[in-house]
Amino acid sequence: MPDVLQHCFGSPSTGGPATALARFLEHAGRSYPTMWQPGPAGGLSVGLIRDFMRQIRAQRPRLIHVRGLGNEGFHAALAARLAGVPQVLVSIHGSHRDLQQPRSRLRRAIVAHGLEPATLSLATAIVTVCDYAARRDFLQRHRAKLLPPVPNGVPLPALDRPRRAAVRAELGVGDDRIVAVCVSRLTPEKGYGDLAAALARLDGLDVPLDLVVVGGGDDDGSIRALFAGLRHIGVHFVGHQSDVTPFLEAADLFVFPTWSENLSNALLEAMSYALPVVTTQVGGNTEVIAKGGGILVPSHDPERLAAAIRELIGDPGRMRALGHAARANVERHYSITAMVEGWERTYALLLERRA
Repeated sequence: MPDVLQHCFGSPSTGGPATALARFLEHAGRSYPTMWQPGPAGGLSVGLIRDFMRQIRAQRPRLIHVRGLGNEGFHAALAARLAGVPQVLVSIHGSHRDLQQPRSRLRRAIVAHGLEPATLSLATAIVTVCDYAARRDFLQRHRAKLLPPVPNGVPLPALDRPRRAAVRAELGVGDDRIVAVCVSRLTPEKGYGDLAAALARLDGLDVPLDLVVVGGGDDDGSIRALFAGLRHIGVHFVGHQSDVTPFLEAADLFVFPTWSENLSNALLEAMSYALPVVTTQVGGNTEVIAKGGGILVPSHDPERLAAAIRELIGDPGRMRALGHAARANVERHYSITAMVEGWERTYALLLERRA
């Protein structure tokens, strides 16, 4: 009988919590059985709950770690309570409250004000991945269940960047150009409109800049269209990539203009490659950059975003210094070792409790 059963939505290639779980499982000092929810349940799925209950009863864990608040967490949390698991730990990696797309307003309201509160009520303990998330208003009625945050952790790569020249050549970017990279889904709330407006302010100012955008989405092409008017700044959309590291090796700067964020794996991964960061002063971004490695600007502010990008491009010495600080920040605070130790410490605390 295992003492801890892991649960997650998606697969390691989808990023976010699934990537963090895959890293945890790879580096933990023991094995953990894992219950995957491969895709959306399509609303309330009795079949999925029953399937989870069968898996839980077969494993008979004392604790289940459920990742996610809405559809991705509710079914597992309910199944765990119905199956009699003594401890149901829910970790929070985002909220539908933060989605801005108009086409999702009804679903956002149902999930944010129905499924998410239900999942929190089903939990016996709650953990966030950053201090910002733990302070959010919707969690305060559950603050007695809150345990200390466990930040995400990322690998620390070698910094020799063997693929840098090849990737830049494939993109058609010369050695004399500064490459900024942005890694996120192509959705409005990731701040692409602000980034396009910022680059429009820099276009024609003799700024030797290319932008590489790594991420899926934008099925209607509306995000790409925002950048269509740029004449001197190159923009390269490379789509979803299961491995973003070649593009981090090719880059000189990471730009992340998101409107909301918990603790971004993409941000930490870029910093692990010693890339200086320009990002928005929202959510977990603020507490990460407070420890060094980047410049914070207000969200929804293309003018300040443009000024920060231009400031860094015009000061190579500062770019290098911030890059070194970014790498040191990850080494000290966001390593995989620290993440594994944080979760295992949390599990030990909960397993000592009586149901």
